[in-house]
Amino acid sequence: MTAFTVACLAASLELMAGEDSAGRFIAAQFQAPLAPSRLPVTGEVSRLCADVLGRSYARESILHAGDAEKTVWILSAQGKHGLIDAGFVVKDGRLRETRVLDDREQRGRPIRGQRFLRQFEDVGLRDGIRLDRRIDGITGATVSSDAMEKMARLALRLDALVQGERERADGRGRVEE
Repeated sequence: MTAFTVACLAASLELMAGEDSAGRFIAAQFQAPLAPSRLPVTGEVSRLCADVLGRSYARESILHAGDAEKTVWILSAQGKHGLIDAGFVVKDGRLRETRVLDDREQRGRPIRGQRFLRQFEDVGLRDGIRLDRRIDGITGATVSSDAMEKMARLALRLDALVQGERERADGRGRVEE
């Protein structure tokens, strides 16, 4: 086997492992099996990602699943040593659960700890842009901490965008004259 073939196989296995953990995280959030959807990162979604993350989104689509009660977002952001993949559960415009699904960080492991992740519980948006609570970063893992905070904001803003589109499609977003 060539080095290129080994690298390709390793990348494929890494991607499948990340999708498997994302699938398990999504499945754990719902009573009945729910097929996730992929939101293409184009147009308004692409602009929103760039606005929140300060760079273009790392993947071509965003995995998400939802029902009438809540939505789960699987997001990726650049850490210091590679991508960080995290899952966010949004209900009523607030984060209900946050979990690091995969990361390649060497020093940023504390972002997986409950002490750090608990800060995101029940966080929403202020002014539709910023988190309504300060998140304390982790010394020595500033890039990882910042990536998690940005992904939390992105999950909430994407959820608001998708919920607004659903309401408009259902006719609930129309103003009666």
